[in-house]
Amino acid sequence: MKIKYLISLALLIALIYGLNYGITYAHIGAAYNAKMACSCVFVSGRSLESVEKEDLYAIPFARQTVDQEHKTVTSSIYGISKTAIFRPGLGCTIENDKSEKELTTQWQGIDLSLGSDLELPIDTAVNQSTLSQINKTFDWAFDDSDTSHIVRTRAALVLHNGEVVAERYAHGFNQNTPLMGWSMTKSVTNAMIGILVQDHKLDIHKTGIVKEWLHDDRKNITIDHLLRMSSGLDFEEVYTKVSDATKMLFLECGAGSFAMHSKAKYAPDTKWYYSSGATNILQEIIKRSFTNTQDYIKFPHERLFDKLGMQSAIMEPDACGTYVGSSYMFATARDWAKFGQLYLDDGLHNGERILPEGWVKYSSTVTPASDGEYAAHFWTGLRKKGLSGDCFMMDGFEGQYVLIIPSKKLVIVRLGCTPAPHHFDMGKFSKEIVDLF
Repeated sequence: MKIKYLISLALLIALIYGLNYGITYAHIGAAYNAKMACSCVFVSGRSLESVEKEDLYAIPFARQTVDQEHKTVTSSIYGISKTAIFRPGLGCTIENDKSEKELTTQWQGIDLSLGSDLELPIDTAVNQSTLSQINKTFDWAFDDSDTSHIVRTRAALVLHNGEVVAERYAHGFNQNTPLMGWSMTKSVTNAMIGILVQDHKLDIHKTGIVKEWLHDDRKNITIDHLLRMSSGLDFEEVYTKVSDATKMLFLECGAGSFAMHSKAKYAPDTKWYYSSGATNILQEIIKRSFTNTQDYIKFPHERLFDKLGMQSAIMEPDACGTYVGSSYMFATARDWAKFGQLYLDDGLHNGERILPEGWVKYSSTVTPASDGEYAAHFWTGLRKKGLSGDCFMMDGFEGQYVLIIPSKKLVIVRLGCTPAPHHFDMGKFSKEIVDLF
């Protein structure tokens, strides 16, 4: 009888755990779909039908409802619903622990009007043979004839000497369509840190940077460790299950404050582990460097986007008012290229130093523990695949890339919605173009 009782108890515990896990997973799935659909409809200006057909492939059984009057999208999975709300200049935010009314009134009176657009010059003198070869590469990059190998490239652009050599867009998209950068947003967080370093508000090598960490093993973590993904924090970066990353992005009011609760697992600078939590901790640190939240919210617009003429750029905050700097930014292909050009030009724009001297070199210097793959919120792995030794890259989920090669004066942008990473070879795409210059 005792054995039967223990077996029954174990089965009951497993059932309860499985049920709770399933409910949590459904909340994450509904939040993901609501957030994606909201941003794609209200930021990118796309139809819900196209978003459901192409972008919500991971959770196709959810049902989405768009409220045009209130600018919200609700996604439901078996009775579990999550809602995301659009706010001008801020994009879409999941209503985690905040009501629609609270989010609507959160930034009343704040001016996030976008500055003037900076038109990129067109290279009218490009060699026709070069252009023909680039177009052949574009043909390959946009080819979706094999339905078992979906690519979904949506935008491709080549910038040489600051001029547009070639660009192409998929049907339904154009040069005015803001597109999701996913983890390319991490590189924008890098720029925000760099500007504050120039302002003498942050020191990337200072310890004791988070008050909650002052009395434990985390007190020796620096901003440099966080930028290089070598903080040693215990954070699970997995997206196929309930994990630290999925809870942080889709269930928590504050992404950065949630990630700050991560415990120390390794000594700083001893192990490399890619973590969106590290970036959102950096955003929380950035936010705390301001005396009021409104100045923080205006900061990337006033000091970065407006100066570069990135009129389309929108960084999306979480419900607690902190930018989700690991993942949530939209911009057109041309505006992503302008950001890449800033790094190609060593942080200078029109003679003005936006980033501190030496910041680009720091940001593109390989982190030793990463086996040549990563620098400081930029990727460097393509160097190992035969590209120029000074190349570095922004890289985001579903195949978002901005490749920067200073020695070639090249910025190459590819944006898409590629369901499987191996369906698009950025190394092949880049090398075919780079070899022409």
